[in-house]
Amino acid sequence: MKEMNIKKSRVSRRDFLRVGGMTAGAAVLAACGGGGDGDADTDGAADEAAPADSEESSDAAPAAEGQNIVWWFAWGNLEAAVTAIQELDSFKEHIGNGTLDWLSSTDNEQVLTALAGGEPPDGASNLQYPMFWSRGVLSPVDDRIAGSSIVDLNDIIPALVDGAKYDGQMIGVPGIESFLWWGLNYNAEHVLAAGLDPDSPPTTVEEGLEWHRALTEFDSANNLVKIGLDPYDAMASEIDYSAFAYGLRWWDEENGKMVLDDPRLAEAVDTFGEFYRIAGPDNMTGMRSVEGQGTWGASYNAGVQSMIIEGYWHPGETQIQQPDVAQHNRASWPLVAANREGGSKIMATGPHFVILFKDAKNQEGMFKVAEFLHTQEAMDIIFNEVGWLNGRLSYLETVQGDEYPGLDFYLAAAAEADDYLVGRRSPIHGFVNTQWTELREAVYRDLMSPAEAVAELQKRADDEWEAQGLG
Repeated sequence: MKEMNIKKSRVSRRDFLRVGGMTAGAAVLAACGGGGDGDADTDGAADEAAPADSEESSDAAPAAEGQNIVWWFAWGNLEAAVTAIQELDSFKEHIGNGTLDWLSSTDNEQVLTALAGGEPPDGASNLQYPMFWSRGVLSPVDDRIAGSSIVDLNDIIPALVDGAKYDGQMIGVPGIESFLWWGLNYNAEHVLAAGLDPDSPPTTVEEGLEWHRALTEFDSANNLVKIGLDPYDAMASEIDYSAFAYGLRWWDEENGKMVLDDPRLAEAVDTFGEFYRIAGPDNMTGMRSVEGQGTWGASYNAGVQSMIIEGYWHPGETQIQQPDVAQHNRASWPLVAANREGGSKIMATGPHFVILFKDAKNQEGMFKVAEFLHTQEAMDIIFNEVGWLNGRLSYLETVQGDEYPGLDFYLAAAAEADDYLVGRRSPIHGFVNTQWTELREAVYRDLMSPAEAVAELQKRADDEWEAQGLG
């Protein structure tokens, strides 16, 4: 690996994202065949990207005149940004006479149903991308990106480019929301009130458990009032985090194998279960059933949860949704096992895409939309309306870190992390997560031992792999 050119903090972070991203994605490169613009190992000065603009790709065919462009995405909070982008004159000019027809809050089942009926959307985002690729329903986008004057793979974090490749092909146009996934966000006001030091956050799972004890509150009738940390909330709800926090890379992409029946994962499910035992499993279920106290930031915003393991988007989303809570938000390293081998400052990343379906009626129009999301105008709107970043290096260098409380941690963490994961790579990632959710509950309710749970998880995953014909 070439040496990083360390001149100042911004350049250092950029160099890390270029070079460190390649290191982090080494296993992905080996499995995906590499090749293409995303694998070039060039100096930062040589690959400074031209400023993003709304210029059309000179080689791409125009979108079908007057034809609708149908885009489905699972996010509900992207609506305001998409509406604002639609109203831009530059966007209308870029897509020609087509009309963007979008649908939010969709899910995998809706898309699968549309595919089965022969009427898929032209493109989709925030789905189980590897699953759709493994079913053979997506069109690779390598040629379209190669012909684009807007999407520049040399100006995207290399690990995100690597993460967009399966079988040596890019399965979608990376963008919209793609940066760092993990950080311990905490409410400093809650921490002070509990007699803890907000300037010295926990770094290990064991320390986090002690903070959880101190921050979890019950009323006089022993009803749960507030929790410290739900270790299965938000990004921590996914098996990638539980495994990696204990030093396990459960998905071996090079060999197409899953490593789930492992003592490290058993230790993780046992220790994380203790967080639930302290609060009470039924109490946790009851809290989640209250409107406005759900997962993925809702209970944090409501002030009934003091810590959450979330991605870089948490500071911005919290500021936009609940500024009175956001002013107390701080972020630090995600919790890891005290005995973890391979580094204590862990981080994960992975791309979101606009994927194009083979049976789509307007692939070209959908690509035009995906292209435009890489322009300065679109990225500004998404950052200001939702708090998201899309992994474009030249744009990241314009972000100061003080726009949203806690964002500065993620910008610095890009260069400081000592163990990286490119996540959500398995074609049955969603299935494994569903089984993980069921089995970990059996552990914290003391219905199954940790060893039994991970052994059962391995069996179910292997059976599903064979059932889908992936073996």
